[in-house]
Amino acid sequence: MKSKYDSLLKVMPKTQYRSEIFFRVAGDEFLEVAYGTEEAVTGLKEMLLNIFRVIIVNEKVKNINGLKETVPGGRTNLYKFDPLKINVRKLADEISTVEAKVESIEDTEIETRYITLPLVFDDSEVRKAIEKYVREIKPEAPNCESGSNLAYVARYNGITVDELKQKFLKNEWFVAMIGFFPGLPFYFPLNPTCAVTAPKYSPARTWTAEGTVDLADFCSTIFGVDSSGGYQLIGRTAPIFQTSQKHPQFKESPVLFRSTDILKYYEVSEEELREIYRLVHEEGKWQYDISKRKFSLRKWLDFCEQVKDKGEEFKKKQEHGRKVTPLP
Repeated sequence: MKSKYDSLLKVMPKTQYRSEIFFRVAGDEFLEVAYGTEEAVTGLKEMLLNIFRVIIVNEKVKNINGLKETVPGGRTNLYKFDPLKINVRKLADEISTVEAKVESIEDTEIETRYITLPLVFDDSEVRKAIEKYVREIKPEAPNCESGSNLAYVARYNGITVDELKQKFLKNEWFVAMIGFFPGLPFYFPLNPTCAVTAPKYSPARTWTAEGTVDLADFCSTIFGVDSSGGYQLIGRTAPIFQTSQKHPQFKESPVLFRSTDILKYYEVSEEELREIYRLVHEEGKWQYDISKRKFSLRKWLDFCEQVKDKGEEFKKKQEHGRKVTPLP
């Protein structure tokens, strides 16, 4: 018998176009809609298709009466609603109606922004975070050899440090959501041949510097503020969060990124990055490279098919790397 405390409202069965969908009560004014289960999503392509679907459906439900806000996630969407205007079951039914009409998303184009940012691999602030972790939390951490995570991440992927850097720079990354810490983007690789991965720290760090770029599983993030964290540290990039909004490109919002942005990195020296931080935070200068683009799912799926063999070769290297690399 179903418990009266069970949060599950309804389930839409899996179709040829998508995973099954779970509708759950998430509070007096919230409904969570989840696509598939974490255990069922086993590959990068399936993960990205769930992300794209969340974003596409999110744009189609915003006119529902009583819906106040949506918070798209990796494979979920959190709906905040006014219970005086719509009850949670009615909201779930209306979202279900929209979802049933979407069917295939493979020919969809998504309006995006293309952002390029500088990256310093293993800069001094990143090394400070690792040194603090080894000194205060886990001296024997296997992922912190010589005060760096890069050799560990490279070995885990069955490649060299230079190859790791090139794959990180060659990749284009799709921003799925913003959250966890202020302005922090969660983004995923669009190129299967460059889809590097890593396990998390165990336990987590207590400090990570603003602008740090990290990696765990297929996901990478950027720290908007100094904070704790548990992903493997790759390097550091330009500021992505500014509460003062002194810089012109932060006037509209203190957060640089939005869901659906596409990110690409280019390598710079640590001296260049320090000057960028000074210009952004002290003078409100330095031009962020942001342009508008359309992202075609069809073209991306065709690209994934074209590089399928190379992607499988890389997966085999990663499988070997995981076998010979101890977990943190």
